[in-house]
Amino acid sequence: MENLVSPLIKADHTVVDEKQLLDDSYAYVAKIDDLTRHEFYYISQKIEQGWITERDVELVKFVHVHRWVTLSQITRLFFPDVERDETVRKRINRLLKYGLIRRLQWSSYSRPKENKPSFYELGASGADILKFQYGTYLGHRDPRNPKPITMLFRMRYIATNELYIQLRESFELVHFEFHPTLVINEAQQVPTAKFVLRNPKGREMSFYLICHREDEKWVKTIRYQARFFKGYFATIDPEATLVVLVSSDEKANLASKIMEQEGAGPITWFVTDNDLYDPNIKLSKAFFAYQNGVKFYYDLQ
Repeated sequence: MENLVSPLIKADHTVVDEKQLLDDSYAYVAKIDDLTRHEFYYISQKIEQGWITERDVELVKFVHVHRWVTLSQITRLFFPDVERDETVRKRINRLLKYGLIRRLQWSSYSRPKENKPSFYELGASGADILKFQYGTYLGHRDPRNPKPITMLFRMRYIATNELYIQLRESFELVHFEFHPTLVINEAQQVPTAKFVLRNPKGREMSFYLICHREDEKWVKTIRYQARFFKGYFATIDPEATLVVLVSSDEKANLASKIMEQEGAGPITWFVTDNDLYDPNIKLSKAFFAYQNGVKFYYDLQ
């Protein structure tokens, strides 16, 4: 398997193929913060005294649903008017200290010397706020009771959250839901997310998102998904569009061929990490499809 690289080798240069940042099968957790052990009484006092603000609690709620985010994503969502990065970092450090969130640092055998953005997830005190103050059932989303998770699984959320942020900035986003359960006859499918946009005339447009990373089963999975969504849209949601989020044009091209083979080409759009993270490309012009093997972009403005 690709990721079984000996951890004792400390080469000056990598001999494995370089991977896309959020599609890296060689990625591994380098360090994760310990869980804090604050009693909820202590945290509730900090809330009453204003040391933990309403915005902090909203950030906790967001991280619970969106699972993993980067500092850049947190800044754009919760500190858009703060001019100094240092101010945001101080606030994040306070949230880390109180245990509302915690930080995960990672590396990769693909790009060992390249700095990677830390991921932030729900912390123990953040889980207590949700559980005791809002009655939220956490299950395996409680950081003290997690399921085994791969880095590629986390990267799916980071890429999806980047799309979510840009959707909010570029369109009127009226709905965004993770993992809705779709059923048709005996078949069932759980896409990465469903989102609804409203155009200037007030019409709402539904999209189902599937996000794929570099795992060994993604080609087989997307073939099954193409068959399912072709039938689901035909019988249940005929005006919906399937959006496939992959890391690169090469993967989008491969996925499009599978979609065409299964008859799902006309209902499928694509968007890539490359386009999402290119500052010169607006999301309204980042969705594309293929026609007779030729790629063309939509202009959604």
